[in-house]
Amino acid sequence: MLLAAKWVLPITSDPIENGAILISKDKIKAVGGKRDLIKTHPKETVIDFGKAILLPGFVDTHTHLEYSVFRGMCDDLPFALWKIQVTKKSKKLSDSDWISSAQLGTLEAIQSGITCIADISSTGASLSTALLAGLRGTIFCEVSGMDHSKIDEVVSCARRNVHSWLEQSQNSHLKIGVSPFGVYTVAPPLFKAVSDWARKEDIPLCLHLAGSPDEYSFIMYGSSLLATTYRDLMGWSDLLWQPMGVSPVKYVEQWDVFEGEVIAVHCIQVGERDIDILRKYDVAIAHCPKCSAKLGMGIAPLRDFIRCGLRVGIGTDSPASNNTMDIFDEMRTGLLLQRGASESVEGFSAEQFVRMATLGGAEVLKMEGEIGSLEEGKQADIIAVDISHSHQIPVNDPYSALVYTTNQENVIFTMVGGKVLYEKNGYSILDQEEILACTEPIRKKLKGRSLRHQGVWQACRKWAR
Repeated sequence: MLLAAKWVLPITSDPIENGAILISKDKIKAVGGKRDLIKTHPKETVIDFGKAILLPGFVDTHTHLEYSVFRGMCDDLPFALWKIQVTKKSKKLSDSDWISSAQLGTLEAIQSGITCIADISSTGASLSTALLAGLRGTIFCEVSGMDHSKIDEVVSCARRNVHSWLEQSQNSHLKIGVSPFGVYTVAPPLFKAVSDWARKEDIPLCLHLAGSPDEYSFIMYGSSLLATTYRDLMGWSDLLWQPMGVSPVKYVEQWDVFEGEVIAVHCIQVGERDIDILRKYDVAIAHCPKCSAKLGMGIAPLRDFIRCGLRVGIGTDSPASNNTMDIFDEMRTGLLLQRGASESVEGFSAEQFVRMATLGGAEVLKMEGEIGSLEEGKQADIIAVDISHSHQIPVNDPYSALVYTTNQENVIFTMVGGKVLYEKNGYSILDQEEILACTEPIRKKLKGRSLRHQGVWQACRKWAR
């Protein structure tokens, strides 16, 4: 099979105008000019997308597919209140609801050109759905608990889940990891036990880290809504918690969490010493610019990450936090935020952000030998993006067109391992109508008066002052 388009972006080499990609089974066999490849492979079927860009599928380095049904349910709240609201609403969902929610997120991911995910799941719904859909990536089993007396019980449960997930994911595109969720949900000895276990069994680890001022205050001073309202909600109010007097990054280092293959999500509330620690352990960063801005968490020091040689990829963090899984919007928002914050256009380009969303994400997951660029021998994870609209023409630079003029609706083709998952006329595996029909009853179940309309928002603002 030959895929052809106006532009082909190999990522690791210059864009090819009027290019093509030769695919055999699940692998890329050649990348080059359309005319040359058709001439040398005259018997191959040619699919020509015309005014479009062919590039590697996007790697979403952080998401929660099973949170997709919360889209629009917890808007316009700062991080801590958002987390409290999501936690409350989560208690209303059944096992089948979580599956439907994960399926909704998977529909959007595939239609958005996301071919590889790093997903944190507490229910396993993300795993079963990603397996069904044929996505590539790593599903991390969420682990939480602040009760020191229950550490062994929590770890044993997590081990059983991970081993079960490993069995389910055999002969698939998915790997399994573990996620001690974050510093405000995981007791110190639980961090230690999970990280030791992950290293022993060579399992990748992912955690939310240094994301919001609330989290920073929780660790440094023992304050913020995460230390009061959230702990009450989780039933942890009677458990002792004392301020650590250090940053979240330094705190986590003390429990050997970075000793292994680790992805840290967000890393916004970090200083120079924190970044030095992340560099020391070669911790990879999942950068989620839209979520961070929408929840008022801040702007990550991306320039410092790159300057220090850290591996950085783009993450969507699910529709629950930023309403879409649109990698194009993540790239655009991320680039503009960095330029606005630095008051400079130097150091960041559209090409650099496209690389972060593809090969950079593959590097974060240590899958750069398989995916992330269009090169001979790599997996045929490929997407086509339409650039034929009036707001896109003329296209002089395909990287600029992708970042500044496109969105998820412009994706017209998604392939994983040589298998077509989505074309403009629909999905090859998932039943869109059935999935969308299942989400409406869940929406009604979740719908209720928001925190803004309960007076809690005003009370918390007063408390914060």
